[in-house]
Amino acid sequence: MRPLETRAGREEVKGGVTVWRPWQLKPLELCQAVAVSDPSRQQWRQEYLITSVQSGTADFQYRNTRISGSLINGTLFVVEPGEPWTRQFNDITFYCLHIDPAWLQQFATELLHWERSLPHFSSQTFFDPSLSRAVHDLAARSQAPASRLQQEETLLSLVAPLLLSHAEDARTLSQPGREHPAIKHTEDYLQAHYAQEVSLQELARMVHMSPFHLARVFRQVVGLPPHAYQTQLRLARARKLLAQGFDVSYVALEMGFCDQSHFAQQFKRHYQLTPGSYRKTARFF
Repeated sequence: MRPLETRAGREEVKGGVTVWRPWQLKPLELCQAVAVSDPSRQQWRQEYLITSVQSGTADFQYRNTRISGSLINGTLFVVEPGEPWTRQFNDITFYCLHIDPAWLQQFATELLHWERSLPHFSSQTFFDPSLSRAVHDLAARSQAPASRLQQEETLLSLVAPLLLSHAEDARTLSQPGREHPAIKHTEDYLQAHYAQEVSLQELARMVHMSPFHLARVFRQVVGLPPHAYQTQLRLARARKLLAQGFDVSYVALEMGFCDQSHFAQQFKRHYQLTPGSYRKTARFF
């Protein structure tokens, strides 16, 4: 994560701006602006811009629409690639996600079975608190280690409602039904491969469902998203190994965690003590 430097003089941007790439993914860039004020300027980008506003005042003109005044938490702006817009901010706080168009198209095709080319948004401004929270969740979670499943689910929780609720000609996905055998098959697979990096696409192909549909139904049936279920399996096995006296670093590696720090964080979150403390106090068999 890196702060942006402001230019001196009348063009100076007031406030704090930080930019980083979620999990080092090159097609995505996140920007957090806190209490930013800047002069009016016209911009143009080659990426999609998804801006989730928390507070502040803006003068925003894009296509044939102009919005001027105070903005409330939950307001979002969508700017499509190659289209100019003009903005002026006053004491505004927001998150902005820059998305590579080719990546968004591929992600939507693979995970949502989206059959259009590039998504088009006829309405560039809307109020969607749920989607706004998804942007904030991505910003928060993207700064910590995460399994491939968790990364995909976090991105899916943002991309899916963005496309399905706000993109033109969004195709309605099938509603959850009697997919319990598919969910049981998924559970069995995760139990057998809990220490491996598994993708949603892999799980979905195995049970002949779309990744989005599988993630949604799995959570409804099991009560946890797939990545959380996998983490629980890893931690349960980790406890057994620690109780047998294995080193914390070995257990973290064997269970498929990103590193020892990530393992310790997850272990303490679920069991209220560190792996090292558990290892010392657990009864060795």
